[in-house]
Amino acid sequence: MTKKAKRSVSNGLIFWAVVLIGVLPMVAAWYLVNHPGWLGTPGNHGTLIDPPEAVVYDLFQPVADVPSRPLKEIRGRWVVIHWLPERCGKACRENLADTGKLHVLLNKDIPRVRRMVIWAQNRTPEAETLEALAEDEHLYLAQVPPVFLERLEKEILATPSPGGQVILMDPLGNLMMWYDSEFDPFGLYHDLRRLLRASRIG
Repeated sequence: MTKKAKRSVSNGLIFWAVVLIGVLPMVAAWYLVNHPGWLGTPGNHGTLIDPPEAVVYDLFQPVADVPSRPLKEIRGRWVVIHWLPERCGKACRENLADTGKLHVLLNKDIPRVRRMVIWAQNRTPEAETLEALAEDEHLYLAQVPPVFLERLEKEILATPSPGGQVILMDPLGNLMMWYDSEFDPFGLYHDLRRLLRASRIG
C-alpha cells in the first residue's frame, strides 16, 4: 500500500472516530431514556405519598382484651404499618412474617423501627387471627376510626383494594410511603435502610 493510500485510510479512521465520539453519547442517552429498566429499577420500591399525610398518634387506639405492647412505644419511631384485610389469609400471614424477618435484619437499627397492625374499630378480626397476632411479641396492635381507613383508601393510597397494604410512617407521624399487598419484602427492606441512613431522627 502506498503512503498516499495509508494516509487516506488513516484520515478515514480519524474521521469516523470523531463521528462516533460525538454520536455514541446521544445514542446511549436515547437508549437509556427509552429502556430505563436496563439499569435496573431506580429509586423507591414503594409508592410515595405526596404530600406526606400527617396523623396524630391518638388515632391509634389499643385493642381491648388482646395482649399487645403499649402504643406509646411507637412514638418517635419509624413504623411499618400493616392494614389488616377483612380476612388474614395465607398471603397476609406471610407478609407479617416477612416484615418480622426484615426487622431482625436491621441489626443495630432495630430500636428505631416498630411494626404495627391496624384495622377498623367497627369490626373484630377472627379469633384465630387475633391469637396469631398476639403471639408476635414485637407486633403492636391498634384500631382506627373507619372514616380514616376510607380516606386512606380513596384519597391517600388511591387504590380500590382495601386492606393488605403496608404503609411507612416516619418518626414525626407522617404517612410517607406505601406498598401493595404483593410487595417485595426486600424492596421494603432497601427503602427502609436508605431512609434510616438518611434520617437523623427516630
